[in-house]
Amino acid sequence: MHFRLDQLAKNILRDFFVLVGAAETEVEVPAGAAQRIDVWHVPDPALLRAHPEIEPGLLRSMAAEAGMVEVFSAAPGAAELHGCMRKRYQWHHTLELRAERALQLPSAWIVSAGRPDGVLRDFGFVQDASGLEGLYAGPAPGWRLHAVVIAELPRVRGTVLLRLLGAPRVRRAALRDLAALPGDAWERRVAMPWLVRLSFEVPEQLLPGLPSEERDFVMETREWFEQFTARKVAAGVEAGLKEALQEAKREAEQRAEEAKREAEQRAEEAKREAEREAEQRARLRLTAQMCELRLGRPLTEAEIAALGDRLARLQETRVAEVLLSFSAEALATWLADPNAT
Repeated sequence: MHFRLDQLAKNILRDFFVLVGAAETEVEVPAGAAQRIDVWHVPDPALLRAHPEIEPGLLRSMAAEAGMVEVFSAAPGAAELHGCMRKRYQWHHTLELRAERALQLPSAWIVSAGRPDGVLRDFGFVQDASGLEGLYAGPAPGWRLHAVVIAELPRVRGTVLLRLLGAPRVRRAALRDLAALPGDAWERRVAMPWLVRLSFEVPEQLLPGLPSEERDFVMETREWFEQFTARKVAAGVEAGLKEALQEAKREAEQRAEEAKREAEQRAEEAKREAEREAEQRARLRLTAQMCELRLGRPLTEAEIAALGDRLARLQETRVAEVLLSFSAEALATWLADPNAT
């Protein structure tokens, strides 16, 4: 996935799982080459009971037991699925070593924006027993493996967070559904800060340089947020939420302004350095002309290089003293001596 969309997906899913347990993103798998799990979560039964507003459905099922979530903006192939399974088994082995006992294999959830036809067919995935469209189970329960095809999920409240991670058409519908939820909806508390941050952390002048998918999503989300805010202001509700969103926008603008100042500072330093170099070259030309008058001949390239070294090492005062007090023969010898002072 593109970086910003990838981070959005991981952050939204992590913040959901944090409601009902412990969750981390970019969990490093120690064994072998560097590998990272997109989201690793461990449920807390007490927190699950404390959030009855998270109704039974796909997300609550995902959160019910320890597991890993891997998110793909394009349909994964066999190689990507094998990579996920390798990470799962290595992570499972690491967890057992830490616990010093056998542990149940963590569940694995493959979340894909598009339909991975080859993976579903070749690895024997079947429609999940729940009957939910877009949810597929591995060929046998012991695999503890599920695939979620975002494009096929029904347009219901229980799937709105996942649908935010889908392709543009699915994502736009999910944004409208999110805006239509009640003001205190837990889905909005999870998703809104990250959507706002994504919308405003990219300065306007940098948008044309983004990958097309990422640029379109930023612009869509920005337009959605502005329309959403306008409706809420007109209705005179959710002032607190609006302030929180504006604060997120201000923080993003502040980061952009700091980046601009740093760039201007670097440009000013580069300008000063160029001016210093130009001044040094001018001083070297003038001093070389004076040497040539004393010697009665043009300086060689080696002598010009030596003169530049003397100016840098001995400073201009000492070089001027040599020019004024040395004879032509002594001056030539002084230029030829690499250790001259």
